[in-house]
Amino acid sequence: MLPGYTEDLAHASTAVDEPTRETAATEPLTERAVQAQVASVARAARAQSGNGGVLQVVHGAKRVGWAAYELQRNAAHLVQGVAKPPYVTTGPLDSLESRKLAEGVQYQVLYDRSALALPPQLDITTKLVAQGEQARVIHVAPTKLIMVDNEIALMPLTVSENTVESAVVVRSSAMLAALGRIFEDMWRFAAPLTAAQDLSGQEMQPTEEERWILSLLASGATDDTIGRLMGFSARTAHRRVRELIARLGVETRFQAGMQAVKLGWL
Repeated sequence: MLPGYTEDLAHASTAVDEPTRETAATEPLTERAVQAQVASVARAARAQSGNGGVLQVVHGAKRVGWAAYELQRNAAHLVQGVAKPPYVTTGPLDSLESRKLAEGVQYQVLYDRSALALPPQLDITTKLVAQGEQARVIHVAPTKLIMVDNEIALMPLTVSENTVESAVVVRSSAMLAALGRIFEDMWRFAAPLTAAQDLSGQEMQPTEEERWILSLLASGATDDTIGRLMGFSARTAHRRVRELIARLGVETRFQAGMQAVKLGWL
């Protein structure tokens, strides 16, 4: 779960020497709003950096990786997270998730669309979904995130091109509640991913007419607009849209557009 936080947890310990910049792999946060929020968290965290506070800063790639591992290892009921590239060695975290799933811990993972573009990650995700992971895909994820049992979370704080230089641990607080609400909002509008799904989109390819409908759907067009532009009634447009939503295995029009993009239909 959330590969890319560490390259070798098997040799990590809770007492790492000086902070290091070994590969922890995350891309820079590019959205200004997210950067501003993270900067705000950083300022608050530096003011409350004690181990017993609501916020705690973790410095160094190995320490961040170990924190990601420990949070999931101690999960009792639920792990929620956002995963995005770049990725490095992820075996320890993937093996840990498999064990936790077998223990009955629920996993809800949002994947940045580009996260599934690399065959190794796609294969890993497919196996984890088959084991019980609930996975959904969003077009662009603003940052990585781990949240455990609605009690504690970990998110990158300062990053370089390929490394998480520091992360912030957020314990039960209004800030943690806000992170939970943001995750739920993203989850609600993301496209579901199933183990049996043909992620390559090579099967059940849409017709050109269906591609046009999906393009209009992704642009936010109503059934009336789709019918008028496609040359059939609003009732027929509504039926065709519902058929495409069901075919894609999603629940909403927005999810249908996201799923179509993910499958390469648009």
